[in-house]
Amino acid sequence: MYIYSFEQEVPAGWSSDGQSRLSISGDRYKDGAHSLRWDYKERPRLTVSGPIGFRPFQEGSVSQARDSFAVWIYNPRPLQDKLTFEFGRSGRGQADCRFDFHLDFRGWRTVWAAYERDMDGTPHPDMDTLTIHGPQSAGEGTLYIDQLLLCTPIDPRFHTRDFQAPAVNLRADNAANAHWLSLYAFERLERCLPLPDEVTPEQSAAHLKMNERYEVFFFRKRNVAPDDIERLEHDFAAYGISRRGDAITGRPVELPFFDHFPAADKERLKALANSVQLIEYTKLMRRIADVYRSADREDWKRKLAGMFIDLVDHLEDQGWAYGSSQGTVHHFGYSFREYYPAVFLMREVLKEHGRLELSRRTMYWYSGTGRIHTPLAEVEGNIDIFNTTLHGMLASLLMLDETPYKVRELSAFRLWLSQSLLPARGLRAAYKIDGSAYHHVNHYPAYAVGGFQGVTPVMYFLGGTPYRVTEEAHKTARRALLAMRLYSNKYEWLVSLSARHPTGKWALDPEPFAYMALAGTPDGTRDIDEEVAAAYLRLAAPASGESSDTVRRLMAAGIRPEADPSGHWAMNYAALALHRRDSWLAGVRGHSRYLWANETYVSANLYGRYISHGHLQIMSQGDPVTNEASGYSHDGWDWNRWPGTTTVHKPIAELRSDVRNVDTFSGFEEMLISDESYAGGLHLEGRNGMFAMKLHEHPKYEGTHRARKSYFFFDNRIVCLGSDIENAESRYATETTLFQNHLAGGNEAIRLNGEPPVDEFPYSRKMELDNPASILDNKGNGYYIPRGQRLSVSKATQHSKHQSTDADTEGNFAAAWLDHGTAPDGEGYEYAILVGVGAEQLVRFCEAMRSPDEAAYRVLNKDRLAHIVEDRASRTTAYAFFEANESVDIGHVAAVDTPSMVMIREEPESGGLIVSAVDPDLRLYEGVEEDQYDEHGNRIEVSLYSRRWVHAESKEHTLRLTLKGRWSRKASDAGDAVRIVSHADDRTVVEWTCKDAMPMECRLEKSL
Repeated sequence: MYIYSFEQEVPAGWSSDGQSRLSISGDRYKDGAHSLRWDYKERPRLTVSGPIGFRPFQEGSVSQARDSFAVWIYNPRPLQDKLTFEFGRSGRGQADCRFDFHLDFRGWRTVWAAYERDMDGTPHPDMDTLTIHGPQSAGEGTLYIDQLLLCTPIDPRFHTRDFQAPAVNLRADNAANAHWLSLYAFERLERCLPLPDEVTPEQSAAHLKMNERYEVFFFRKRNVAPDDIERLEHDFAAYGISRRGDAITGRPVELPFFDHFPAADKERLKALANSVQLIEYTKLMRRIADVYRSADREDWKRKLAGMFIDLVDHLEDQGWAYGSSQGTVHHFGYSFREYYPAVFLMREVLKEHGRLELSRRTMYWYSGTGRIHTPLAEVEGNIDIFNTTLHGMLASLLMLDETPYKVRELSAFRLWLSQSLLPARGLRAAYKIDGSAYHHVNHYPAYAVGGFQGVTPVMYFLGGTPYRVTEEAHKTARRALLAMRLYSNKYEWLVSLSARHPTGKWALDPEPFAYMALAGTPDGTRDIDEEVAAAYLRLAAPASGESSDTVRRLMAAGIRPEADPSGHWAMNYAALALHRRDSWLAGVRGHSRYLWANETYVSANLYGRYISHGHLQIMSQGDPVTNEASGYSHDGWDWNRWPGTTTVHKPIAELRSDVRNVDTFSGFEEMLISDESYAGGLHLEGRNGMFAMKLHEHPKYEGTHRARKSYFFFDNRIVCLGSDIENAESRYATETTLFQNHLAGGNEAIRLNGEPPVDEFPYSRKMELDNPASILDNKGNGYYIPRGQRLSVSKATQHSKHQSTDADTEGNFAAAWLDHGTAPDGEGYEYAILVGVGAEQLVRFCEAMRSPDEAAYRVLNKDRLAHIVEDRASRTTAYAFFEANESVDIGHVAAVDTPSMVMIREEPESGGLIVSAVDPDLRLYEGVEEDQYDEHGNRIEVSLYSRRWVHAESKEHTLRLTLKGRWSRKASDAGDAVRIVSHADDRTVVEWTCKDAMPMECRLEKSL
């Protein structure tokens, strides 16, 4: 038996020294209604005889979980002493391994200790004795023990050290989840800022202003009725909290994870524990705080204050206290965040009852406020912290007495937060120079929403005070927030950005725009940021015509809603290009050797392998525009056919992800990367742009699959090219999807080649194109497909699987795709999209394409080296250079020395050129990373969290572009990063100092 709960009698095999006594007690418990009581005297010892159950970790196991020991201890009085847990083999005379557990606390505490990492010595599979050495200096006393697990497998990332067990999981302080688990390390950081001599009047005024703003933000004033009090009393009573003398008991308060329970016993142990979830507990505290602050009857207020103090004391007794890490605190922030405003709103009551400093210290500990003293060079932003604990950090400082210490702490908070908001290097969080918002080492809007909900109010609280964030930090967060309204339309973002949640329902929140606007301009000269305010007014405009106080305030200041964004944006830290006109958005996304192709968990995004294989989505339908109205619908979705992607069309069973726990840096998750560094976009004058990528699928599934793909955006025209499509899959066809649109009704029509609408259902047609073809889809987008390709069109009921549950789904869809056959070798494609056109416009476009002089665009090159397109209307030529090429000789370009993207627009009035270029390689490392390959040279699956280059800074690279003719630089926003270095033989060499895959452009004029 490896698990002990103490309900009936002292278990067999448990014994103590002659001076101690073991018994079963109902005074304290962590599960059931009893625990083991250990009444000890001098130098006590408790022995547990029986197999420990330890087994060494085996490399290559499906799970990375490590055998661990876990126990709960209740200490009625703090002791400057410890327990020592020793594990050994009977008759051997010495322990195999041991660890210490400090007793300087009152209440419940726990420890999770991995045998092979967190203990001194070497554990042995034959261990059959646990000896607990009690306090050596305390004389006599009592301890309670409950829920002891001799051996249980625990994810090695989750064990958390604290004041009781400071040697546990030391590596966590440098791991991806350090922001949750490093509370002990944060608390021990040295305070580097000097202590000021006094609190200035300006600082005191700032403290008062921040207090007022914080309270207004969180306090939900309401009319209180007797039913409200009765409901709170009923919910409070369910926790079973009672007092006997100075002791308090009640149902255990736990996190929801139960990571230390063995899978086979998890449900039984959860039922035995009968615990209250921490999130429900803290929500009750928050509800009581709001009602207390709203109530006007003194009897109600006394009753509510009493309940709140009981909740505070019970939570403290349960181990949710300063210095305690509860075995693990991974992801605990979501469960604890209501605690912070509750305590802040009840600070006067807590002070009256002598609990204010105790609660403030608990808040300071669990929000990890000590992190504000991290050396600035080591600070990394984190959306989890912005979302769940940032408000607690600030509250724990605002509740300090008005002393120089408070000034120092708030000053440190300002510096730490400012550093957290600066553009992060490599794949570090939280915000990038291009507006990407990072979590899980990639752009991740679903987490970014919560991050903005947390950080923008804090920027507002600090605004207009000496503690406001620095200008550059403000600009960076502002840029990332404004970018969210570019890749969202109007509220929902592109499905390609949904990571492991491809529901199509995730959406931005307008409120962070309001707080960013009210935080003032980045330079601090204006109280309202009018550009952000205009964005907020567009997003917040209610259909009912009713408006909030903030809307009325901004309108009274003369600010009006912005127009729908229009232009083109490249976000290469997201491998993302965005193109907008009127009210529609077209976005394309890829992946690379730095940015994962998909995020998949064991119960999330199981079929999303291809979601960023060049996924081109058009969001144009609905009021407001939504993914569903624009064609995406989960049920029945063919996960092979993301629009714009080139994929091997596999049966659904073979498309399902095989999610593994590949190392100790990650959990059960899949984040596959390519070995290609070329993926990204370019914009020209902020109006038009392009995107290109070298597609190479990971060998975990189809490592022979490759393609070179490009997308060129000119006003409402999108030209899509593919070349060098190849793979060895001879069973299933390789396809490039033009569109897959949900049909709200089977009679929704599409049109082929200008013929009458196809409103029949089902419908299927395959065509070998001897002549160009056209399609008008059911969402108002036109497709032009040149001759020489195999086109398939379908309207059908599709059968698929739920991305999370694997349940069967179905839905009606229209789809079109180009068929490249099985095991393609050197295949390609070409098609153009006209967004939001009518049938007549599409016909005119197709007719014009027959004439070289009238054609809207021309493909000047499409091969392994480059895809090059000339757009007639905009006088723009766009180049996707997949390789360096010293003999381009197309358009204005003679040569290029770097795989890159270039766009050149001719200015007929001046005879000049506008040139934009980018090296899309983020250049976080050079060469080949050897540990991504096995001994046979085959690429293997690795966790991105294990990569050394994740935190590396993008390296500068000089791109040399040789243009035909003699040119001189007229103007450039890039400064010295773009320069002309030579003229020779009627050629001009322009150098671009590239970094962070950021596009740069310049104006050139003819040079004599």
